[in-house]
Amino acid sequence: MESQIIEKIEKPVQVKALPKLNGYYPFTQFKGRLVSTRVVGVTFEGRQEVVARLQMGDRIWLEMEPDNRYDPNAIKVCRSNGEQFGYLNRQLAADIVPYFQSYRYPVHGKVSLLTGSGWDGYSLGVIIVFKLPKPKRSNTYDNGPSFDAWDEWDN
Repeated sequence: MESQIIEKIEKPVQVKALPKLNGYYPFTQFKGRLVSTRVVGVTFEGRQEVVARLQMGDRIWLEMEPDNRYDPNAIKVCRSNGEQFGYLNRQLAADIVPYFQSYRYPVHGKVSLLTGSGWDGYSLGVIIVFKLPKPKRSNTYDNGPSFDAWDEWDN
Protein backbone atom coordinates (compact mmCIF):
# COMPACT_ATOMS: atom_id res chain seq x y z
CA MET A 1 0.00 0.00 0.00
CA GLU A 2 1.26 3.42 -0.83
CA SER A 3 1.94 5.76 2.04
CA GLN A 4 -0.30 8.74 2.20
CA ILE A 5 1.20 12.17 2.50
CA ILE A 6 -0.81 14.78 4.25
CA GLU A 7 0.28 18.30 3.56
CA LYS A 8 -0.61 21.17 5.77
CA ILE A 9 -2.17 23.87 3.66
CA GLU A 10 -1.58 27.38 4.87
CA LYS A 11 -2.69 30.66 3.49
CA PRO A 12 0.14 32.50 1.77
CA VAL A 13 2.02 34.94 3.94
CA GLN A 14 0.92 38.47 3.24
CA VAL A 15 3.62 41.08 3.55
CA LYS A 16 2.61 44.66 2.99
CA ALA A 17 4.63 46.69 0.53
CA LEU A 18 6.00 49.53 2.60
CA PRO A 19 6.82 52.92 1.10
CA LYS A 20 10.39 53.94 0.37
CA LEU A 21 11.60 56.91 2.35
CA ASN A 22 12.84 59.42 -0.19
CA GLY A 23 11.96 62.72 1.40
CA TYR A 24 14.15 65.13 3.32
CA TYR A 25 13.53 65.09 7.03
CA PRO A 26 15.09 67.86 9.17
CA PHE A 27 17.81 66.67 11.56
CA THR A 28 17.37 63.03 10.47
CA GLN A 29 19.83 60.52 9.05
CA PHE A 30 19.24 57.01 7.70
CA LYS A 31 21.73 54.16 7.59
CA GLY A 32 19.81 51.18 6.26
CA ARG A 33 16.95 50.62 8.72
CA LEU A 34 18.73 52.62 11.43
CA VAL A 35 17.23 56.09 11.93
CA SER A 36 18.87 58.90 13.90
CA THR A 37 16.65 61.92 14.50
CA ARG A 38 16.01 64.87 16.78
CA VAL A 39 12.98 64.65 19.06
CA VAL A 40 10.55 67.58 18.70
CA GLY A 41 8.10 69.05 21.22
CA VAL A 42 10.53 68.74 24.16
CA THR A 43 9.71 72.24 25.44
CA PHE A 44 5.97 71.65 25.96
CA GLU A 45 3.95 70.29 28.90
CA GLY A 46 6.87 70.09 31.36
CA ARG A 47 8.89 67.74 29.16
CA GLN A 48 12.14 69.63 29.86
CA GLU A 49 12.13 68.06 33.33
CA VAL A 50 11.94 64.59 31.76
CA VAL A 51 14.68 65.43 29.24
CA ALA A 52 16.90 66.67 32.10
CA ARG A 53 16.75 63.17 33.65
CA LEU A 54 17.79 61.41 30.43
CA GLN A 55 21.28 60.07 29.89
CA MET A 56 22.99 58.99 26.70
CA GLY A 57 22.28 55.33 26.05
CA ASP A 58 18.94 55.31 27.92
CA ARG A 59 16.32 53.01 26.43
CA ILE A 60 13.32 54.70 24.86
CA TRP A 61 10.04 53.64 23.24
CA LEU A 62 8.33 55.01 20.15
CA GLU A 63 4.61 54.47 19.86
CA MET A 64 1.89 55.64 17.49
CA GLU A 65 -0.64 58.06 18.93
CA PRO A 66 -3.56 57.87 16.45
CA ASP A 67 -5.88 59.81 18.78
CA ASN A 68 -3.59 62.86 18.79
CA ARG A 69 -5.84 65.84 18.04
CA TYR A 70 -3.11 67.74 16.17
CA ASP A 71 -1.65 64.92 14.03
CA PRO A 72 -3.22 61.48 13.39
CA ASN A 73 0.25 60.18 12.35
CA ALA A 74 1.93 61.31 15.58
CA ILE A 75 4.59 59.02 17.03
CA LYS A 76 5.38 59.79 20.66
CA VAL A 77 8.76 59.18 22.27
CA CYS A 78 8.87 57.92 25.87
CA ARG A 79 11.39 56.82 28.46
CA SER A 80 11.37 53.13 29.36
CA ASN A 81 9.28 54.03 32.44
CA GLY A 82 6.54 55.55 30.25
CA GLU A 83 7.32 59.26 30.71
CA GLN A 84 6.81 61.03 27.40
CA PHE A 85 9.41 63.60 26.37
CA GLY A 86 8.45 64.43 22.78
CA TYR A 87 7.47 63.33 19.29
CA LEU A 88 9.04 62.44 15.98
CA ASN A 89 9.10 65.17 13.35
CA ARG A 90 5.70 65.45 11.62
CA GLN A 91 7.03 64.73 8.09
CA LEU A 92 9.09 61.74 9.24
CA ALA A 93 6.20 60.33 11.28
CA ALA A 94 3.80 60.62 8.33
CA ASP A 95 6.15 58.60 6.12
CA ILE A 96 7.11 55.89 8.64
CA VAL A 97 3.71 55.35 10.27
CA PRO A 98 2.99 52.46 7.80
CA TYR A 99 6.03 50.65 9.26
CA PHE A 100 4.64 51.07 12.77
CA GLN A 101 1.13 50.00 11.66
CA SER A 102 2.42 46.82 10.05
CA TYR A 103 4.61 46.00 13.09
CA ARG A 104 1.74 46.62 15.57
CA TYR A 105 3.94 47.14 18.64
CA PRO A 106 5.93 49.99 20.18
CA VAL A 107 9.47 50.27 18.77
CA HIS A 108 12.48 50.52 21.03
CA GLY A 109 15.50 52.76 20.60
CA LYS A 110 18.16 54.65 22.53
CA VAL A 111 19.13 58.17 23.44
CA SER A 112 22.04 58.96 21.14
CA LEU A 113 22.88 62.53 22.15
CA LEU A 114 21.71 65.22 24.57
CA THR A 115 21.93 68.80 23.35
CA GLY A 116 21.39 72.30 24.67
CA SER A 117 21.81 73.71 28.12
CA GLY A 118 19.59 74.59 31.03
CA TRP A 119 21.61 77.76 31.58
CA ASP A 120 20.50 81.23 30.56
CA GLY A 121 17.13 80.24 29.09
CA TYR A 122 18.36 77.63 26.59
CA SER A 123 16.33 74.45 26.26
CA LEU A 124 17.55 70.86 26.30
CA GLY A 125 17.22 68.63 23.26
CA VAL A 126 17.47 64.93 22.45
CA ILE A 127 18.68 62.93 19.47
CA ILE A 128 17.53 59.32 19.39
CA VAL A 129 18.35 56.28 17.29
CA PHE A 130 15.98 53.41 16.44
CA LYS A 131 15.46 50.74 13.81
CA LEU A 132 12.53 50.91 11.42
CA PRO A 133 10.43 47.88 12.34
CA LYS A 134 9.91 44.99 9.97
CA PRO A 135 6.30 43.98 9.29
CA LYS A 136 4.93 41.00 11.19
CA ARG A 137 3.91 38.00 9.11
CA SER A 138 0.17 37.61 9.12
CA ASN A 139 -0.12 33.83 9.54
CA THR A 140 2.47 33.15 12.24
CA TYR A 141 1.60 32.53 15.85
CA ASP A 142 1.87 35.87 17.60
CA ASN A 143 3.45 35.83 21.06
CA GLY A 144 4.06 39.55 20.95
CA PRO A 145 7.07 41.41 19.69
CA SER A 146 10.40 39.67 19.31
CA PHE A 147 13.10 42.18 20.16
CA ASP A 148 16.72 42.36 19.19
CA ALA A 149 19.05 42.73 22.13
CA TRP A 150 19.25 46.41 23.06
CA ASP A 151 22.99 46.56 22.45
CA GLU A 152 23.08 44.25 19.43
CA TRP A 153 22.78 47.10 16.93
CA ASP A 154 24.81 49.65 18.83
CA ASN A 155 27.22 50.93 16.15
